[in-house]
Amino acid sequence: LGRIQKRVAAKDPEAISELGVVHFYGALGLEKDATRAFKLWSEAAELGSITALFKISMAYYSGEGVAQDKAKAIRCWESAAMRGCAESRTML
Repeated sequence: LGRIQKRVAAKDPEAISELGVVHFYGALGLEKDATRAFKLWSEAAELGSITALFKISMAYYSGEGVAQDKAKAIRCWESAAMRGCAESRTML
């Protein structure tokens, strides 16, 4: 967790995305917090993480951490797929 937090402080988008995963699942001693995970994924996506964009789309689709919005999920998958995310392509 310390390494991730150090990279988060340096604004590493993949580290921010990974910290979102840690919050989402409640791993590494942190409480499960889907809302915090969504916020972290949003920050990481703004910094260019396609992994985070995929996670955002999954959150919109399932309604975990954010209000369910399947149309937004599809738009996020499309955006991530156009940037090279194979996982997003399979969801479309």
